[in-house]
Amino acid sequence: MGERELRLLEELDRIKKGGPSRGHEKQRAAGKLFVRERLSLFFDNGEILTETGRFARCWDLELPADGVVTGTGRINGRIVFFAANDFTVKAGSIGRYHGEKLIRTQEAAIRARRPILYLVDSSGARIDEAGGYHVDKHSAGKLFYLHSIMSGAVPQIGVLYGTCFAGTAYTPVFCDLLVMMRNSAMAIASPRMVEMVTGQKVTPEELGGADMHAKKSGSAHFIAESEEDAAAIVKRILSYLPDNCDSLPPQAPARDPARDPAEIDDIIPRDSNQPYDVHKLIEAIVDADSFLEVKAHYAPELVTGFARLNGRVIGIVANQPLIKGGALFPESSDKGAEFVWLCDAYNIPLLYLVDTPGFMVGTAVEQNGILRRGRKFIFATSCATVTRVCVVVRKAYGAGIYAMSGPAYDPDVTLALPSAEIAVMGPEAAINAIYYNQIQSIQDPEERERFVARLREEYRAGYDIFKLAGEMVVDDLIPPRDLRKELVRYFEVFSEKRVELPHRKHATII
Repeated sequence: MGERELRLLEELDRIKKGGPSRGHEKQRAAGKLFVRERLSLFFDNGEILTETGRFARCWDLELPADGVVTGTGRINGRIVFFAANDFTVKAGSIGRYHGEKLIRTQEAAIRARRPILYLVDSSGARIDEAGGYHVDKHSAGKLFYLHSIMSGAVPQIGVLYGTCFAGTAYTPVFCDLLVMMRNSAMAIASPRMVEMVTGQKVTPEELGGADMHAKKSGSAHFIAESEEDAAAIVKRILSYLPDNCDSLPPQAPARDPARDPAEIDDIIPRDSNQPYDVHKLIEAIVDADSFLEVKAHYAPELVTGFARLNGRVIGIVANQPLIKGGALFPESSDKGAEFVWLCDAYNIPLLYLVDTPGFMVGTAVEQNGILRRGRKFIFATSCATVTRVCVVVRKAYGAGIYAMSGPAYDPDVTLALPSAEIAVMGPEAAINAIYYNQIQSIQDPEERERFVARLREEYRAGYDIFKLAGEMVVDDLIPPRDLRKELVRYFEVFSEKRVELPHRKHATII
């Protein structure tokens, strides 16, 4: 081996070891893996395929690779780009070349038309470096510009390790899907900065912990209990996503559902006000063990997630009668809109399971933007050009069915079960709205109850699902046990669907 080659190999070995021993000690004390050990959890055979920018800032022995590992790897045979902060190098902080490596990796992912994985473990910008590298046209500030340009072109998946504040907290929220480690946190400013500016004393967990972002802000899609768990979640996410917006999601062998479809009629109560768990209905429709719920902890009155139907990837949007009666709130409107938009971007057909009394009413939801945020859900559904199948399971009252891809919103087919009820509002609300004064004028309680009961039956007769099927409000009324079989057929029928929306630069609703 020649002297030049030997020197190069020695330098590569030094770089692969990461930062100084004190950095490794801190990482171990925090219960976190060294970045290269972490990467080995994601890639086939634990191997990086290609690595770029290895010699960044090679003259500084304290900053090998300038604190970030970038390149490509294979996940279940598919090539994925990655950028992973090395916390052993100055706490993973972003310096000039660190930022440039991130940007070059994003640009490469755009050119190659492949997904990109961000493993975020950084203390933020390296503020002790002079210069304007964070706002320079070709430096770290461009990171978020490229996140925006990439959005919907190639999948962006993030995993957050440790506490990340300010600039590094933006990358996670720009990702299409974010996994947060249980003990991680992110916020626009650190607790120390918050106290200095507002006087509020707060812990990282209170300010931006995984539970907070999963349950309250809705910024986290998944919570991982270990680094191994995080890698497993990412692999599963990728199994539903295509390489880019012009590709189709990967197929898989078909599997029977975990629950017999013959149980569907028993799952749905006869009383339209009795709650039930929509997860049971989903289990009787999709391939066994294929449902991956997205944002399971946020706005649980709406269930969203990926699944497979006879091996084909679909996205599911389902009202959850077990939580708040399945009513739509501002938070669930945002959740539904974002999930529909994600599926439409990556050619994932959508199945809507409708069982909702509609959008929630009252001062609290109005002050929280129910109209503005509700329109986002309706907008996303209206503009989604992927195959859309609407199933009216039970209640479909008011504008709830608008957001849930009802007949007026141009689904490819609207199916109904015999338990379905489609009306402008529920019977009690309708009767009180129309006959309130007349009801109150009846003094005898028994006579009043008979009158209300008659009105209720008359109103129900108006939205009898057999009558509505006869009027072609829905395309077909099917036996519950046949629901899975019919869905398999319809998603196959419309698998080559192509729709062109009217020409425009873009909509004004976002």
